[in-house]
Amino acid sequence: ADGVIFLTNYAINTVLNVTGKLHGSTCCIPHGVNSNFQSKPVPQRRITNYSGQYPFRLLYVSTIDQYKHQWNVVEAASILRDKGISVILELVGDNYHPALEKLEDSLDKFDPGRNWVQYHGLVNSTEIQEKYMNADVGIFASTCETFGIILLEMMNSWLPVACSNCGPMPEILQDAGVYFDPEKPTDIAQALEQLILSSSLRKENAEKASILVRQYSWERCADETFEFLSTITHQKE
Repeated sequence: ADGVIFLTNYAINTVLNVTGKLHGSTCCIPHGVNSNFQSKPVPQRRITNYSGQYPFRLLYVSTIDQYKHQWNVVEAASILRDKGISVILELVGDNYHPALEKLEDSLDKFDPGRNWVQYHGLVNSTEIQEKYMNADVGIFASTCETFGIILLEMMNSWLPVACSNCGPMPEILQDAGVYFDPEKPTDIAQALEQLILSSSLRKENAEKASILVRQYSWERCADETFEFLSTITHQKE
């Protein structure tokens, strides 16, 4: 190829570690975030404002798949509930059937009555926006991404995020999230507990994320893509 566009520096490094130096030019041009997900700051309530009748709402939007680890998130939420922290977990997204079976096994173990975990399946963008607005903390527990549009959506929605420490998520979220090992439920639970117990940390991280996300626009993506294509074209003339 005369040119290769990568979405993150993490993707560049990962590929080049396998292929070695490429023949053509390379660049990093990230995707953008839909402006529909932009919302106003949400007041962060103290943990004492939550109860069994008004539980703390955790939200994980992503396809149910092997590398998304929803079952570990379910177990992490169960750990918090065993500590007396009133949380409910909402899962939103399509599913890969073998992974859905694994999730259902986890639900049967930790919430057989489906009292505090809700799986909504695939919903439209308007419903997803409402989910972001009504949640207290967003979760992103993937181990395998090239980018992370859902992460941008949460950041743009002023939603505090507990996030996988796998690349490229820290490249995008930087110091605006609390990180965990997505393959360790106890680690996920600790990250969530840190956010849940500190309204000031949630406020601080949401503010940082709302600033970071401004650099991710489809206008920028389009402009830089056409500029790169133009450069490659002129190099061949």
